[in-house]
Amino acid sequence: MASVSASHLIIFVASLVIAAGVVGTLTTGVERVSSSIDDGSLDVSQQIRMDMSVISDSGHLYDSSGNITIHVRNTGSQQVAIERSSVDLVLNGQFLSENDYTVSDANGDENTWRPGGVIAIDIDASNFESGTDYRLFLTVNGDEELFEFRTS
Repeated sequence: MASVSASHLIIFVASLVIAAGVVGTLTTGVERVSSSIDDGSLDVSQQIRMDMSVISDSGHLYDSSGNITIHVRNTGSQQVAIERSSVDLVLNGQFLSENDYTVSDANGDENTWRPGGVIAIDIDASNFESGTDYRLFLTVNGDEELFEFRTS
């Protein structure tokens, strides 16, 4: 009889060890999923706070110096520094380097793009072909806008 109790005790202890290992693994997995959800929600929160709209007329883009000027309004609730590194531009599938355009405050000499504010993005028009359709993707803090225009 004692041998049955000893074997039952050994099986019971082994099942406790296995259960503890399973619980530890599940706890670690749940913590990782929870951390990923927290990180994802912060990214989504930042993207929701940043929103912009292109307000330029696609038929009248040229400024007095012959550059193409695109006006973009900050329609979100987040402020963004007005500098070329804050804005990513892709023109017809080609990434524009920071030397290919300038970014300035269209309303004055502010350094911060505030909610409701407008920035002017000036792109050198010497590389544009007349009568050609263009697609410009603007990206700021994860928010993307597409602007399609035709050069004259």
